[in-house]
Amino acid sequence: MSDSLDLQAGNRKSSGAQTKCPTHFMFIDSSNGGVNAKPDRVVRSFVMKSARNKKSWSTRPKCANTQSHIDKDKRHRKSSRKDSVIELSSLTDVSSQRKCDTTTPVPLECQFVASPDSSRSGSIFSRKSSKWTCESPLSSFASPSTEHWGVGNVFDLSKPRQVQCPSQETFNPSGLGPFDCLVVTLDTRAQRLLHQFVQAASTRLIPLDICRSSENAALSWVSACLQSPIGSPFIYAALTSSCRGAQLNPDTYKWRAMSEINGLLSNSRTNTNDVTIAAVLILLAIEEADLANPKRTGYDRRCSIMVNEAHYNGLKTMIKQRGGLSALGDNKCLQVCLLMHSIAQSITTFKQPYAILADANGHIEDYCYYTNRSPHEFANILQPFRELAIDRVLLKIIFAVTAFTADLASWYDTGTCTMDALDLQKHASLLMYRLLAWYQHNNHERMTGASPMDYLNQSICLAVLIFLVNATEPNAAAFGHRLSKAVSKLRYSLERTPMVAWRNARHVYLWVLTMGALGASSLRERIRRSDTAPQLKYFEQHIKSILLHECPEQPMSMEQLLNTLSTCLWIPSLFDNRLKSLWLSMGLCGYWPVDCEDASSSDGEHAVDEEYALGKSTTMRFFTVDTSVSRRPSSLG
Repeated sequence: MSDSLDLQAGNRKSSGAQTKCPTHFMFIDSSNGGVNAKPDRVVRSFVMKSARNKKSWSTRPKCANTQSHIDKDKRHRKSSRKDSVIELSSLTDVSSQRKCDTTTPVPLECQFVASPDSSRSGSIFSRKSSKWTCESPLSSFASPSTEHWGVGNVFDLSKPRQVQCPSQETFNPSGLGPFDCLVVTLDTRAQRLLHQFVQAASTRLIPLDICRSSENAALSWVSACLQSPIGSPFIYAALTSSCRGAQLNPDTYKWRAMSEINGLLSNSRTNTNDVTIAAVLILLAIEEADLANPKRTGYDRRCSIMVNEAHYNGLKTMIKQRGGLSALGDNKCLQVCLLMHSIAQSITTFKQPYAILADANGHIEDYCYYTNRSPHEFANILQPFRELAIDRVLLKIIFAVTAFTADLASWYDTGTCTMDALDLQKHASLLMYRLLAWYQHNNHERMTGASPMDYLNQSICLAVLIFLVNATEPNAAAFGHRLSKAVSKLRYSLERTPMVAWRNARHVYLWVLTMGALGASSLRERIRRSDTAPQLKYFEQHIKSILLHECPEQPMSMEQLLNTLSTCLWIPSLFDNRLKSLWLSMGLCGYWPVDCEDASSSDGEHAVDEEYALGKSTTMRFFTVDTSVSRRPSSLG
């Protein structure tokens, strides 16, 4: 049996097709070769036309050499811009008609503010240290200082408990210096926003890297994108991300990013460039985050769905044209980010991932080949699965997960491992993919001939998948509805597995129920299926039942329960505290039940669409609330 994926992908939602959106020409979709990036004279932006004709100004004294350089730069831009595509259409008309904005952006020509030269020549972004010049056909100006900033609806997030690494160091974004050599000229506030993005991207890029060992690699990648001659869409996408995190209106930057990307898509030399792909990935994550907000309804939501679909299709096409994720091997950060996002989205929707890392023959890397660990080392964990007579291919995947878990536990406890953080994150995603592939290949959910063993295998597979998602995001506050489908499918399989099937390893059954409860704990109790009780209640009742059967005289203590579960897949430093809190809320181990609202209940009265539930985690990870950017004086230049 192969691990290759046999998924019934299904069509992605496209409810926006029912209502015509007046800004369709601004969306990014490279599948048509950038045809939508070529406006006619009717839709050409008079704003950008007037902006190109305006003189750049500066407070610096002018000299002959400087003036000649400026004139040369202006002539170069003017001639080059004829070949570039600017697709903001008539921004004034769009702003008055389109209701997707929370506020109306200020015309672009009102926002041009030049930034002074930096005196910090040691900065990686200073003129003296940069190998790139500022002369680019896509050069433009950005300044948020005159925009009508609006505070949007963002999630009120509580800071999660942090799993600390023994050698963790503090990131100092001020050491980057000012951004004075980019193709986009930034004022002080925009520089602060960009610094905020660099900090978030560098320190939060890899969820399992609590030691921040990948910080330098991430910083180098982000700085390369920002300094690229075609880096303007990435810069605007980064500013969009920071504006959203700071509760500022990001629409102006978002539309500029789309316009610049459309220009790159029309050029065969830049349409599949790493920087272009990275910019689209950021915009896709932003739209998913918007759609994960249950308060985004009506026309705004339909508009976001259309934009999201365009980003998704464009990103998928660009990766395919590039030759798949394996062709991005020289850019490991981008490769791992795309793989991680693709698999996370697939776990959320149980659809075909838009990208997967495989060799030329379609084979997936097996973690067993990259570890020195032997199955005999984990005999106490694997033997119960053998006694349950589970599928041999699934057992092989579980061994790989067991070896990975041992290395991951060492990574969390000591900060050391045979692999670096990027490789660990890559293999975590590949193991999740293999579990998804096995499940979809052996899914008998709609088949009448499925046996109890089929459902037992599915239950174990889904429980291991939920375990891996939790294990690789140690600082996640809550997963929301990301695991909703996995939890529902796990319950479906458990309901069709007779208790006698677990008789040879009842503690494995307890572990499977615990993983289901852990996944269901992020689901809001008020969301009910018409024919069943809430998901968490189902797992709670069955856990209590099995504990009562095992210890009829007196309740099992928490330490006893932890010792029992640790004989299966387990990371004590991560799962002990999570499960103690969950058991307290259930009233296990002799405690009274605690009625506490779960972390995802702040979603409001509306349920989060499972299709875009990944956006909630993106919000929690990258779009944290930081209003200080727009209120305090900058110390970053």
